[in-house]
Amino acid sequence: MDLEHNDLLEKIHQDALTVLEEVGVRCDSPRIREIFEATGLAAVDDSTGHIHVLTPLVEQALATAPKRGQYWIPEGSFGVGGTAPFVHDDETGELLQPTFEHLVRIAKIVDEADVVDFMARGVLIRKEEVKVMDTIIEHCRKPIYVAVLTDAGIARAEEIHKARGNMTIQFSIINSPLKIIESMVDPFLACVEKGLPIYVSTMPMAGLSAPNSMSGLLTLTHAEGLFGITLAQLVNPGIMVVHAGLPSIANIQRNYAVDLGLVSHNIANLLQEKLNKRLDIPSIQTACTTNEEHPGPRAEEDGIKGFAMMKKYGFHQMRHSFGFLRELLSFSIGKLERHIELCRETGPDQAAEIELDPYDTEGLEAIRRNGSQPNYMRDDHTLKNVGKAFVE
Repeated sequence: MDLEHNDLLEKIHQDALTVLEEVGVRCDSPRIREIFEATGLAAVDDSTGHIHVLTPLVEQALATAPKRGQYWIPEGSFGVGGTAPFVHDDETGELLQPTFEHLVRIAKIVDEADVVDFMARGVLIRKEEVKVMDTIIEHCRKPIYVAVLTDAGIARAEEIHKARGNMTIQFSIINSPLKIIESMVDPFLACVEKGLPIYVSTMPMAGLSAPNSMSGLLTLTHAEGLFGITLAQLVNPGIMVVHAGLPSIANIQRNYAVDLGLVSHNIANLLQEKLNKRLDIPSIQTACTTNEEHPGPRAEEDGIKGFAMMKKYGFHQMRHSFGFLRELLSFSIGKLERHIELCRETGPDQAAEIELDPYDTEGLEAIRRNGSQPNYMRDDHTLKNVGKAFVE
């Protein structure tokens, strides 16, 4: 199946542009409102607080954004991304607070592994932005993703960028659906104004904060990613921006917890990547992970299915592909090492054929109904698709 040239992707892209025009993004920040309104191609609806962005402004931003081939991480790259709040003790199964010893071990393993192409921190060590970055670059020579919010962290990231390069700052500026996270505005704009490479992350969950259908989920994810890219290009035209939209699925049988082990989760992220490839922009999504609480045969099976699919159909970058466990809550160093072996051993011939869900004609209407104040759990669109969408 030729995913890249599938008509479904063009419909999703056009629907995403319609979302930005007609639904808009909730934003209380006067700075961001002024940035958009100054273009004459966007306006704020004071009754809802939404910024409505016309398609020509998005197209203008995509024209100034650096192309995919200008990014330093090549096609087909798996990496350690994400930030688990706990480390999984592989002997006892208990959850531990991450330490710098854990971070050093992860960095050294990534540095030596031929199939791991980039590294983010993997585990969360609170209030240590600068030391975390310094630890990673001391032990890992590969491209890195870092998280900064403080003035000290931003200053250190700028130093690393100038001295080392191959660094991108990760930002989640949108709380799905369609709402700017105000606490992220100042650090985001500070990094963009300095010209630091960034990625714009968003994580809608089908059935909870996004429509419960494949094309509806991707429409919302793509709209949020395009908004972030457009904002960055308006502030600093030509800045490197990576589309990091991460479509995910709320498992209704598990109290709406995110389920990253589904084959349909891999498919959703692969399709988002293909959308971005059509636009020739850098792209990072998530795949090859699991919903298992502990490493084991099922987690390995989930990893193999993901690795095979990605290798068969091609992609730019996939994160969370090695050490993460259920809901990204914990990171297993043993799983990291084992799944590096699995990635190395798995070939594209092991992938199953993908069957795509048809375009959902009601997905856009569901987004219109819910806007930035979601009620997807009770929306008729969600309820009618239970047992039909995202079925393995």
